[in-house]
Amino acid sequence: MDLNETVKQIVQKVVEDYVKQLSQHQGRKPITILLGYQTINQTEILEAVSTLQQSYDVKVLLTKEWELSELNETKYILMEDSTQQALMEIINQTSILVIPAASYQLLTKLALSIDDEAAVWFTIQTQLLGKQIVIASDQVEPNVYQQILAPSSVLERLQGYIRQIQTDQVKWVPLRKLVQTVEQQMIDNEDKQPLILGKHIEKAYQEGLKEIATPFKSRITPVAKDLAKEFNIKISPLRG
Repeated sequence: MDLNETVKQIVQKVVEDYVKQLSQHQGRKPITILLGYQTINQTEILEAVSTLQQSYDVKVLLTKEWELSELNETKYILMEDSTQQALMEIINQTSILVIPAASYQLLTKLALSIDDEAAVWFTIQTQLLGKQIVIASDQVEPNVYQQILAPSSVLERLQGYIRQIQTDQVKWVPLRKLVQTVEQQMIDNEDKQPLILGKHIEKAYQEGLKEIATPFKSRITPVAKDLAKEFNIKISPLRG
């Protein structure tokens, strides 16, 4: 085999590998990882982040509370430097929001829908768009000694907040089950079928909308279809 033929085969192999990697990357589901609170488990958390990056198209969001030096070469977006519009674009593009380190602050404000800080605002906006949220509970869930020693009123209050966010369909799991839970939620998302009701069409009409974009697998009630026709509102299913 002459030199030109050898070079040609090498170039072809490089191009094929690149196209394969590009295809795999483009086929990955998008998730957002929010690192917003101080933690003593940085090593374990970054291991989970690394594992998720191998399987998904990951965006990492940080607040200034996170120790940036621990991220090494991981690309990230600093929330404090981002506009709400830019953050909303991230929410629109993501499938799942993953929070590997919770805090009492996050738990309480999320349960009560208080959005006076960037991380909680982002999380609530993600909820309002029907995106799944997975939170690692290790830093907040009372351990055995806390369960023995803490006043029962404190434990009851914490459990009340936890029950509330679980009622709101937030997955509250140990860090060791974080990756597994994300995988399962990705599967469940494939079968999710939002229901479009008449009241949704009425709301769109009140807001002056001429078109509403719905998830591809949405079910539209007959009343919603009739109202959409009456109000001249187009319902456009989104693919992907």
